Amino acid sequence: MSNDVCGYIEPVLNQDKLEKLSEFIKNSQLGILKISKKELYNYPDKLIPTDNIFSFLIGDVPGYPNATYLIDYDEYAPDTDIGFPADPKERLDILINTLIDMIKITNASKMVVSMTECNQIETIKKISFSEMREIIHADFEAYQAPPDTLYEIIC
Repeated sequence: MSNDVCGYIEPVLNQDKLEKLSEFIKNSQLGILKISKKELYNYPDKLIPTDNIFSFLIGDVPGYPNATYLIDYDEYAPDTDIGFPADPKERLDILINTLIDMIKITNASKMVVSMTECNQIETIKKISFSEMREIIHADFEAYQAPPDTLYEIIC
């Protein structure tokens, strides 16, 4: 099984914002890959973008497509070396902080992002930027696993 984080940013990014985002991605400890909108698996038709927007996939490290440790929500022994904190809440915060940075860098009006196990989207939530951290943490806490949720984050 794979833990997946993918999504997109609206509106279409101008060259300046694309360059700033590319620089952020290059310096990120996570693996943020630009993907085609065809790779937004199991997204409902109404949430598939029609424009040439920036779609992304986030993995644990550069070059790795899965968010295995970022969103598994397992508590690891403190001496386990996974390259991330042992506490799942701290790992999830790393991901959420990355999403927030991407929104701020691009001045996005909306980000749509799914956090799933095996690309299975069970729930769609429309949330505001200001409440995203609280809601995402609550969902992970409730499921004790990736919540198989697509978040439409309105900025």
